[in-house]
Amino acid sequence: MAWYSGGLKFSCRRCRHCCSGEPGYVFLSKEEIEGLAAFLGVSFDEFLEKYARPVDRGTYYDYSLKELEDYSCIFLGEEGCKVYPVRPLQCATYPFWDYLMSDRALWNAEKEACPGIGTGELHGEREIRECLEAARRRDNYRRLKKNC
Repeated sequence: MAWYSGGLKFSCRRCRHCCSGEPGYVFLSKEEIEGLAAFLGVSFDEFLEKYARPVDRGTYYDYSLKELEDYSCIFLGEEGCKVYPVRPLQCATYPFWDYLMSDRALWNAEKEACPGIGTGELHGEREIRECLEAARRRDNYRRLKKNC
């Protein structure tokens, strides 16, 4: 039984913690790049040049969103996420990420930085598992496509 089998409370407080503060990666699938490029009205290649950076993963490259000098996401504006309707899955599934769901202590540590964790809407185990599985499927597909 998962430690979160009773569900977890989370409601975004728009604090921007998950979009700024320290260096990190927001990895992108080809489909996410296509969706973001279309939303912004730019070509696939133009999107990669302006908004993404290659990340060497050893045997292949991934793309991640660029960050500003203060490590904020390139799409974080005064009003929040500029691409919210088509934000990457990694953003949409926060805080239900593999590493945070792997251990209650990690979840509690993240709770110290994110005021939305532990408040608001109760997300059931099924919904949490769906977030985790969607991310795994996307990551596995992305890696398979990169290696082919």
